[in-house]
Amino acid sequence: MLTYPCRCGATLFFENVRCLACGRDCGWCDACRRVVAVEPTDNGAWRCAGQGCGATLAFCKNRTQYDACNALVDSPGSFCRSCQATTLAPNLDDPELLGRWRAMETAKRRLLYGLDTLGIGWEASNPPLTFRFPADTADEHHTTGHQDGVVTINLKEADSVERERARQRFGEPHRTLIGHLRHEASHWLWQVFVQGQREGEFGFVFGDHNRPPYAEAMPRYYEQGPPDDWQERHISRYAASHPWEDFAETAAFYLDMRAVLETVAHQFGYHPPAGDDAGALLATYQQLGVGLNEVNRALGLTDALPEVVSKRVADKVAWVHELLSQNTPAWPNGAGTGRAPAPAAGPSRRGAAGPGR
Repeated sequence: MLTYPCRCGATLFFENVRCLACGRDCGWCDACRRVVAVEPTDNGAWRCAGQGCGATLAFCKNRTQYDACNALVDSPGSFCRSCQATTLAPNLDDPELLGRWRAMETAKRRLLYGLDTLGIGWEASNPPLTFRFPADTADEHHTTGHQDGVVTINLKEADSVERERARQRFGEPHRTLIGHLRHEASHWLWQVFVQGQREGEFGFVFGDHNRPPYAEAMPRYYEQGPPDDWQERHISRYAASHPWEDFAETAAFYLDMRAVLETVAHQFGYHPPAGDDAGALLATYQQLGVGLNEVNRALGLTDALPEVVSKRVADKVAWVHELLSQNTPAWPNGAGTGRAPAPAAGPSRRGAAGPGR
C-alpha cells in the first residue's frame, strides 16, 4: 500500500480522514487515485488538493453518517464505489456491530484497491463483485463464503477474540479480515476468469474440481484434515481440501504478495530484480519474508509471511499470475495508476459456493 504527501509535507496513509500534522481533512480521491488533502470551496463543496487534480468532491455518505469511509465522491449524499458494493450491513444502531462493520469496510477498501491496481474490473464483470456483512442472531447463523459474485463475511470475524479462537482451531496463521476477503474474492476470480474458459488448464494445474465433488470433499477434509504431505503441493492446509479451495488460497496468497511487494517498492525502493514474471516476484517475496519474519520474531509476534512455497506451489502461483496479469500494468510503474477494462466474463454461476475459511 502506498503513502501520500499532505500539502503540509506530512505523510497521509490509506485510511486517513485527517492530517495529524496540519489538521486538514483528507480522503481517497478516485479522480487521481490518491489519498489527498481537500480544501473547502465557497459553495460548501471540497476541492482535491492533489497535485494537478483539483476535482470538486464531497464526502462519501458512509463517512458523514457513520464515520466508516474516507472516500471522496462526485456529489453530496452519494456512496463511493466501495460502499456501493456492500449490499447488506448489520444493525448500525448497535455500537458493537457498527465498530465491526467499520473494520470490515476498511479491509474491503484495501481488497478493492488491490483489484484496481491489477486492472480487474470488479464493478463491470459478469457477475460484478458485491459484499454482504451480516451479523448472527439468536435465530439465524450466517456462513462466510462466496456465491455468484456475492462475498458474505460473517461479522463475528471482525471480533478479534473470536477470530483468534478460529485461527488456532483451524491452524490458519493469516486468519484476518483482508485474508478472508481475498480468499472469497478469489472464488469470484475463478468464476470470472476460469469457469467455462480455462477449466482444462485449471484441472491440469490444480486438479479436477469434479472428482471428488465439492460436497463430498469438504466434509472429508473437516473430518480427516489434510494429507501429511500437503506442504509439498499446497500453499495452506485448507488448500488441500478441494481444487476450488486450492485456487482460492493460492490466488489470495498472490494478492497478498502483490500488496506486500507494492508496499516495499514504494516505501524502500526494493523492486523485483528480474522484472514482472512470477518467478522474480516470488523470489523477492521470499527474500523479504526472511527479514520480515525475523522482525516479527524479535517482537514476539507470529511470522509475517508464514507460507512455504514448494515447486508445485510456485507453478500454481505462476499460473495465477498469468491468469490475472492480462490486464495488469507492468511492475512497478503501473501500480495504483488507474482501472483497466473489465476482463472477459464467464458464466453467471460457478455451481457451488465454497464455505470460506
